[in-house]
Amino acid sequence: MNDYKKIKQNLVHQGKVVGFYEDIITLPNGNTVTWDLVKHPGAAAIIPVTEEGNILLVRQYRNALDAMTYEIPAGGIEKGESGYDCVKREIEEETGCRAEKIEHLITIVTAIGFCDEKIPIFVGTGLQKTEQNLDEDEFIDVYEMTPEKVKDMIFKGEIVDAKTISGIMTYLNMKRP
Repeated sequence: MNDYKKIKQNLVHQGKVVGFYEDIITLPNGNTVTWDLVKHPGAAAIIPVTEEGNILLVRQYRNALDAMTYEIPAGGIEKGESGYDCVKREIEEETGCRAEKIEHLITIVTAIGFCDEKIPIFVGTGLQKTEQNLDEDEFIDVYEMTPEKVKDMIFKGEIVDAKTISGIMTYLNMKRP
């Protein structure tokens, strides 16, 4: 009587990136419920840190908010790709920089109540300037900011992206002088 049991999972719609499912679940008390689930193939993100200790953020349009947002560079993990390989690709595509050193920082689940998306977040240092290589539907500006400025933007509500807030606050908390 202590276990949840998935009775059935119905694909309602398969989008370009995510699948929308209806799960039929038996609860520990024996009742049956229907829960929504969004399946996501995963993404990865990186905090690019300059030699001076500044952070590169990207600013781009996000349809879900109908607004421009500040974020750490991120992208979807392609089939057969690791999170590490994803951020190695994305940092250069979005910022026009390669990272000499990439270290895993934290992994988050973005919307645990209805979505299975996991995002490993990395820190990239030893940045070398190359060129942005944006996808045809991407229009991204890159900003270099001090950690204090980024933290201030988070507390002022100017940065609202969960992966960015989680990654930056973890990085700032773990960073050693």
